[in-house]
Amino acid sequence: ETTMGKHRDTSKQRRYDRQLRLWGEHGQMAMEDGAVCLINGSATGSETLKNLVLPGIGNFTIVDGTDVGAADLGNNFFVEDNALGSSRASCVTQLLQELNEHVNGSYVSDDIAQVLESRPDFLHRFSLVIATQLPSKELRQVAAICASTSIPLIAVHSYGLMGYLRVMLNEHQVIEAHPQHEVPDLRVLAPPAELTAFINERYSDLSALTTAQYAHVPYVVLLVKASQQWAAQNGGAAPTTYKQKKEIRGIVESLRRTDVQGDQNIDEALNAVNTAFSRPSPPKSLAALLAKARGRVSELAAEVHGATVSTEESAISLGLRRQQLNFWVLSAGVAAFVDGEGEGLLPSVGVIPDMTADTSTYVALQTIYQQQSLVDMQAVHAHVQQICTMESLPADLISADSLKPFCKNALNLEVIEYTTIEAEYTAASASASIAAALDDGASSGALYVLLRAAQVFRAERSFWPGESDLSVESDMPVLKQFVAEVAKELGLSTCAISDDLVHEFCRWGGSELHAIASVMGGIASQEAIKAITHQYVPCNNTFIFNGMTGTTTSLKL
Repeated sequence: ETTMGKHRDTSKQRRYDRQLRLWGEHGQMAMEDGAVCLINGSATGSETLKNLVLPGIGNFTIVDGTDVGAADLGNNFFVEDNALGSSRASCVTQLLQELNEHVNGSYVSDDIAQVLESRPDFLHRFSLVIATQLPSKELRQVAAICASTSIPLIAVHSYGLMGYLRVMLNEHQVIEAHPQHEVPDLRVLAPPAELTAFINERYSDLSALTTAQYAHVPYVVLLVKASQQWAAQNGGAAPTTYKQKKEIRGIVESLRRTDVQGDQNIDEALNAVNTAFSRPSPPKSLAALLAKARGRVSELAAEVHGATVSTEESAISLGLRRQQLNFWVLSAGVAAFVDGEGEGLLPSVGVIPDMTADTSTYVALQTIYQQQSLVDMQAVHAHVQQICTMESLPADLISADSLKPFCKNALNLEVIEYTTIEAEYTAASASASIAAALDDGASSGALYVLLRAAQVFRAERSFWPGESDLSVESDMPVLKQFVAEVAKELGLSTCAISDDLVHEFCRWGGSELHAIASVMGGIASQEAIKAITHQYVPCNNTFIFNGMTGTTTSLKL
């Protein structure tokens, strides 16, 4: 295995400025701690890895026993003409390394099957494996290792005018989902004591305020006052139904004053009624996650205590389990908070949106919410330490840097359980999704079945259907036969795929077009970043790109 050097310079912050805005410094740290294994430096693999090297993945290793051929010169920007006949792994590693001097690159000039035969634990050293253009036999072998060691795996295949992506992240935890529409956590129905005191002190009598003062009453204050008035009229109940929120709107409308022009704060309050009058309690899916957190902590703690670290490979594998453990310890801490100090509510986020108010008032409000968030985090941390003590885990297992974003994003925590690739090949559980895709009019289901059939064809005959221009017509009926076999394996009662599409698939001849490889490389790298940073919600679990129609389909197989 050959390693190429890593250099550091002071321009790192400037280089990564834009992506730091997307996933923050902690996300960037996760990227720089990442170790990726790319199986095959094909056009698809090179494009995928390029999009990880540029944002600063820590280490990568390319495993590829292929030499640079004429096809590579036509579709892969990371090989050069003078590299014809030389190791593709070496060539791609060298050119990718030039994109970012902060990244360590290495390569192994052997097929993955040979590597695993001589070093069965080779993949254990990586935090992510990306397999591109891999035959089904080798893919299943790699997937079995990744499943048994909880190493995330992304499989990508560009085939003619289609692209296939399969994500297998085992048990994947999403900490920062970055929802498109975040609802401000204003606690209108359960205002912190400091907020209530602030409102009572400054806004006990709204009618006594001057015109200028009234125009700058923050809308959260107006909503709390309206909520208090409504509760007084309804026996202390909380307004939660549509009809009740409509009554709140009426109260807010009644707060308009003729001497105030514009009433921007009133309009802001009216616009926020639907979202502000929701209790920040765990939704059903999150409640289920929190309910099993404590049990998962005990399971994972036992695994960590029983593990031994003798090699770099086992250390990284253990690190992945500890990463899981940290998530569940934090989840258990949040669950204990919800059951205790939170009185059914999640920890306060501590961030307020922009609103009409004078600077001093806005800063005072911001401080109140931030202080409440800090108090809640300290309570969660106390629960976390108690759990660590009970499970004989280090007291400093959870750092303040990881506690803050976890509590802030508690509402959108998610755990995705991925099915294994082996199950996709051996069970008929995927039939419903594929059957639906066969009827979607976008040919995505048909393309998936055809790719599976083409892989069987290649395993039987050592070449792709239509790989020779002269064999397109003769390979068609054979491919159709394999389509029927794959459909039977998948448990499909019918699998009507047009002869035109079968002919088109044969015409592609297993080719890897750069245009498709570039698209799939971009998509695969996005999924890789989600897996590494535990930010944004990854695909679950199959993605099909139809380059003929420019359409995409996601399937859960």
